[in-house]
Amino acid sequence: MKPIIFEEYNFSRAETQFPLITTTSSDSEVTETAWRYSIDIMRNDAGLLQDAFIGEYLGDLGFMEEYHEQVLQALADQNYEEIGKLVEASVSYLNQITVDYINEHITQMEMRYE
Repeated sequence: MKPIIFEEYNFSRAETQFPLITTTSSDSEVTETAWRYSIDIMRNDAGLLQDAFIGEYLGDLGFMEEYHEQVLQALADQNYEEIGKLVEASVSYLNQITVDYINEHITQMEMRYE
């Protein structure tokens, strides 16, 4: 089964996946929950982890090509700190998809419960 963040929003699945998220959850609670979920799905799916590392979730082909060029240049320069920063930024795009999904869930809860 695909991670729910890659599917159309589903209230029941979101409620099950993110039970601690409420309409009063703070931005930091959302971010923390998103990171935990993103790490879990990358841990359970090596292909997803690889995709995150290679920039698959950066948005469009232009951003992905630029990312690859920056990584290759950092490799050529043996600038491993820069490579780490680039990979961190790339993985954060996957996490942003999770944050967006959780925020959609909060919006849906507000519409249902308030």
